[in-house]
Order: sequence, then C-alpha cells, then structure tokens
Amino acid sequence: MSGFVHIEIPTRDIKRAKTFYGKIFGWTFLDYGKGYSMFQVPGGGVGGALMKVKKVPAKPAIQAYIGVDDLDAKLKAIRSARGKVLKPKAEVPDMGWWASFKDNQGTVLFLWQTMPKAGQTGLPM
Repeated sequence: MSGFVHIEIPTRDIKRAKTFYGKIFGWTFLDYGKGYSMFQVPGGGVGGALMKVKKVPAKPAIQAYIGVDDLDAKLKAIRSARGKVLKPKAEVPDMGWWASFKDNQGTVLFLWQTMPKAGQTGLPM
C-alpha cells in the first residue's frame, strides 16, 4: 500500500473548523482529546483529522486536494462560510478542474472536480 491513508489539517480552533468543513463537505467528526478530531468522508475515501496548532502555516507544504462533484458550488459555499478563494477554477485539459482556497482560519487546501468521460456529460438534456 502506497497511497495516502490519512490527512491532518492544521487549525487554531477545532470547533470552528468542524463547523466549516462539516457544513461544506458533510464530514463527520470524532474527538480525541481537546486538540485532535478525526473526520470521515461521506461515501468513503481518505479521511483524516483536524489538528490544533498555535499557528497555521502560511503556505501548504503539500497540496492536498478534496474531490468534489460541483466545484463552483463548493467555491460559493466556501465564500459563504468566510473562506477565501485563492485560485479560481482552472481546467486541466482532458482531466478536470481545480481551485485553491483558504479556510476561515487560514489553512490552504485545494479542490478537484474530475471531468466527465466522453458520452457522460452530466448535463441535463
């Protein structure tokens, strides 16, 4: 096994981060003490934890992408939850779209939406 199995997101305020990520992505949480809260992703996938830190890093050391079905809707939800879009939606030809955002405490993460395969537009007729 060589893939990612767990991701930790630094945050100054666990409760506030749980509200932000729970609302936007539907993650559920299980607390382990005051400074660590594990999250699960609806429908499976790699989970992780919110990890309390004194200071959130200004720049990500690793770019972690959250898979979404509707990137535009998630960017709107991020703005509504007082997050900030850093890089707007951009296309990776023949693959999908990405964007980056900063949560309401300063953590930088990325979004990814896979492009539908040929004949699978996902658009209403």
